Amino acid sequence: MTSPSLDHDVRRTASFDGTLLAIRPLGAATGIPHLVVPAIGVDLSIWRNVLRRTLQVRGAVCWDLRGMHESEAPRSGRIDAAAHAEDAVAVLNDVAVERAHLVAWSTGTRIALEVAHRYPERVASIALVCGGYGIPTKQLLRRLDVAGLMPLAAGVAKHFPGILGGLLSNITTRADIAGLVRQSGFLGPTADIPAAVEVLESIASCDMRRMLATFEAVSGGAAPEVLANVRAPALVVAGDRDSFTPLSLMKDVAATLPEARLGVYEGGSHFVPLEFPARLADELEDLAGFAR
Repeated sequence: MTSPSLDHDVRRTASFDGTLLAIRPLGAATGIPHLVVPAIGVDLSIWRNVLRRTLQVRGAVCWDLRGMHESEAPRSGRIDAAAHAEDAVAVLNDVAVERAHLVAWSTGTRIALEVAHRYPERVASIALVCGGYGIPTKQLLRRLDVAGLMPLAAGVAKHFPGILGGLLSNITTRADIAGLVRQSGFLGPTADIPAAVEVLESIASCDMRRMLATFEAVSGGAAPEVLANVRAPALVVAGDRDSFTPLSLMKDVAATLPEARLGVYEGGSHFVPLEFPARLADELEDLAGFAR
């Protein structure tokens, strides 16, 4: 079977505060679709190879987070996880979808959990890939790992967006960018390097100050209490060599969610969707079939 194309038309809808969101419907509108919850600053490139498989079975819809890519800057200034959850529901309403299978990676998982917490009737299942519920500020001094320090670092870096933006621009425009990504050590040997480059380019294209402020607001606004309130069947995916979201955190997430199964990808980094797309697509479809 020929893999479905990810070509799509972009439509726009207004969210709760009037902010215009760019919506990206994909595939046939049959059955319960996937709602792909974006990670902060990242476009659909992270999901490209997974979606080419899942779209053979069911449709999907994604959107650009407020203030990023083709979505409007937030009219109310709201960039917290709750605001993004309201955006998700506005997207579902626009495409006339009553229930969806939520799929999220990295910082998108905090938003997906907020959707499931606030609107359980709209969520058929939820898949959390290499991401948790945010990092409580009180843990920052106790937990000096990459994930724990990132919201704090974002809070500092947002005051110097030109420096970070210039650095990303210089990296993504280098002729040897693919080689640099391959040699970085952040991705496993099976990763789709061109897609990884696209991920970097999507981040570099964002307004750096707004992106970092959003990262701080979403990932720094931790809400572990939402886990116990999520009633949908859940899949928690972790890479055993993830430097950004430790396996221990993902185990905690899976243990707290009432209906969760943990899948540990041996050799997987933070970029599991780029490294194991076929396995992840199969697991997403298994979850959707179970939750039907």
